[in-house]
Amino acid sequence: MENQISFESSGIALRGTLHVPDGPALSRPGLILCHGFGGTSNGAGHPELARRLEQAGYAVLRFDFRGCGASDGERGRVICMEEVDDVRTAIGFLQVQAGIDPAKIGLIGASLGGSVVLVAAAQDERVRVCAANGSIGNGERRFRYQYRDDADWKKFLGRLDQARRVRRETGRSVMINRFEIVQIPQYLRTGLPPGASMDFPAETAISMLEFSPETVVRQISPRPLLLVHPRGDDVVPASESEHLAAAAGEPCELHLIDINDHFASGDPGLQKITLDWLARHLPAPLAAGK
Repeated sequence: MENQISFESSGIALRGTLHVPDGPALSRPGLILCHGFGGTSNGAGHPELARRLEQAGYAVLRFDFRGCGASDGERGRVICMEEVDDVRTAIGFLQVQAGIDPAKIGLIGASLGGSVVLVAAAQDERVRVCAANGSIGNGERRFRYQYRDDADWKKFLGRLDQARRVRRETGRSVMINRFEIVQIPQYLRTGLPPGASMDFPAETAISMLEFSPETVVRQISPRPLLLVHPRGDDVVPASESEHLAAAAGEPCELHLIDINDHFASGDPGLQKITLDWLARHLPAPLAAGK
């Protein structure tokens, strides 16, 4: 069963979908799915993953971050730590829903959403398990992967410095094209949701440049952590998840899967890895009864 929901984070209305398995109102684990950079909860395989999890007996909340999709907030303003705040608010919202065990909350995120849930889990002991797919461990290193030529890199940093000056002197944000922030090959651009924002304030790029989940990921331990990454990902290289795994310590599982698609939440292999891992670390009543 899918219900449209809304809740407030920092006074901003966030909207999404709550999946609740049919049948008796059991005390179920609750999972929060988080979309990637400038995306929505209705794209990139997130609905398909949510429905698989629902079928396995989990209650699942997928929502749009502020400024994205159906949620309120300044269009295109994607600030990493503000998204962490949204996730932590979503935890409180899910905990009080009927049939949810408030002590059994898990986070699952894709791409930038995965990086965001890593930081949220590191900060918030209410999170029992955390999974991230195709995620960034260090923002500067990921940008350097995109801007490999030294001249291009210096030009990009110069644009951000100029944007800081404009903001400081005028209060106005300089806008930057989506693909200058996260370059996506042409063949993968169909993974973008309809109506996706194409321009973002420079503050978004600065936020992502300074974001470094690998510096805090060890704080998730001893809670279970799952990292999955497409081996051929050319948006966020698989080495980002390898760096995260090295920083996380135990208990962390890293799976490199043999696909190229960065938008992999709908991939059956990724879904099976996630479901098997959840069955071991946060079993749902339906799955436990099989």
